[in-house]
Amino acid sequence: MQWQAALLEYSWGHVRQPGELVRLVALGPGDQLPPDRHARVVDTLKWSPHPYTGDRYPAYNTAGALLEWQTVEHVEGTILLLEPHCVFLSKVASEVEPGGAQGTRWAGLPRGDGPFGLGAEFRFLDAVCVDRTLRLQPVRLPVLIHSDDLRKITARWLELTSIIRAETAAGGQAPCSDAHRVAYVIAAAEADVPHRVTDLGANTDGSELISPLLDYSKPIVSVNGGVVWDLNTYRAWEAVDPARAVAGVGKAFLMLLADYVVRRESAGELAFLRPCRRTGVREGTILDRWFLDIPGRSDTLVLNGSAAAIWELCDGKRSLAEVAYHLEERFGMESGGLRGDVQTVVQRLEDVGAVELKPV
Repeated sequence: MQWQAALLEYSWGHVRQPGELVRLVALGPGDQLPPDRHARVVDTLKWSPHPYTGDRYPAYNTAGALLEWQTVEHVEGTILLLEPHCVFLSKVASEVEPGGAQGTRWAGLPRGDGPFGLGAEFRFLDAVCVDRTLRLQPVRLPVLIHSDDLRKITARWLELTSIIRAETAAGGQAPCSDAHRVAYVIAAAEADVPHRVTDLGANTDGSELISPLLDYSKPIVSVNGGVVWDLNTYRAWEAVDPARAVAGVGKAFLMLLADYVVRRESAGELAFLRPCRRTGVREGTILDRWFLDIPGRSDTLVLNGSAAAIWELCDGKRSLAEVAYHLEERFGMESGGLRGDVQTVVQRLEDVGAVELKPV
């Protein structure tokens, strides 16, 4: 999922989403923690396959990782829960208080005359749930929730997911593929954590760009009725053609992905980072040399002419690739000729605390 994490990071930075981006990664013995430039990557225990049942179901890792993260870090405040296959189309600026959770509308919640108003295939819940008359709210991730409410849900969410998977497979049928979603809404109802059903997230089959978040797990339809893009067959960083997609949310996603692919091919990581001068850095010049007085350092940093030219362009408005391109034009150099030098100088400025690298 590394390419999906990179795309999520890019969309997060592109919309200037406030708050910290945390990536929870379930690791097994010998697994390596993946590198992310902007997200804080946290390793958690792996829950798939399930340690007791052996059931392979990646969604166990979602509830399991959240449970461990909250226990270890004692997280407080508003949390936005995202699936790995999500991106930002616009920022989510609102925060919620306990009791004010918001969930994305889920039209696929099973309905019937069974417990909780679910279908008859969920009759086994009579034996594991005390109050089966509770009303379930048809929500799914993305979810905006306060940490106090999430703590009430997570352990039961994980437990119910394994029960639903095991019981629905008991008759020789395939286990419920939406077990984690059904388990979440039951756990929320049992913990008395209400969710307001919202348009927080959209699927790629939507026609209006009204949601700030997009789940791209469903195929995207082309203008001739076929499939123009499918997550299950896409190979990381292949070129895509947004023009072939039907106008709507799916096309907006392909435009975002196409932009990322082009940037990545043309300038690599430099295209996704903006060097910004840190607050409090004082500068001065004597002849052709620049001097930087950096808070927390007793010495003064001296820049030569080349480094000073780069420093002048670290205004937070340009990506590193744009800084290099601007200097190449100024000095009549071929495209790409200064990328390595720009990256080296900016890395040094970041190391000494003169600049910070923010997402484009």
